[in-house]
Amino acid sequence: MSETAIVGENVEVIQTKGARSAFTWGVVIAGALAAWAVAFLMIALGTGIGLAVSTPYSGPSTTTMTIAGAIWLVFSQTVAYAVGGYLAARLRIRDHIPGPETQFRDAAHGFMAWVIGVGILTAVVLVTTVLSTHGGTAGQAAANITDEARKAAAYFSFWSFIALLFGAVAATLAGLLGGELRDEA
Repeated sequence: MSETAIVGENVEVIQTKGARSAFTWGVVIAGALAAWAVAFLMIALGTGIGLAVSTPYSGPSTTTMTIAGAIWLVFSQTVAYAVGGYLAARLRIRDHIPGPETQFRDAAHGFMAWVIGVGILTAVVLVTTVLSTHGGTAGQAAANITDEARKAAAYFSFWSFIALLFGAVAATLAGLLGGELRDEA
């Protein structure tokens, strides 16, 4: 066996204990949970403000409150998933070669925090929908209720799409920022 001696300044010895994955589920789940917590806080704040300013007798119109609620939903999801994506990338272990691959992995961790958060949200919505399904009533009243429910579901679907899209972009970009700040430390 031959021996090797390395002589130089600023030599860093890195010991590895076998192959490690470039993807860390623990930090992704932590990011998703953080996003959920922030989303809960933001939506609770928006709900409280909405209930405080609206009354059945006066105050903003239903249309105004719907638009304000939709904008708040988009803002809340964007902030929440930006926090989750940032946290997921910032907590990721620094064991990489600087460059585009590292940026991709940081962005992927942020994006996957969004994916896990949305997956849990989807499960909750599906279970709630199944549990709240009940038989309809007959006649014109049922048709009016069905049409109103259809319109409400259409608005909800559209604004949920926008909120989730903004959340995905925010989580991915925040993952890049979190990784960049981690590497500067």
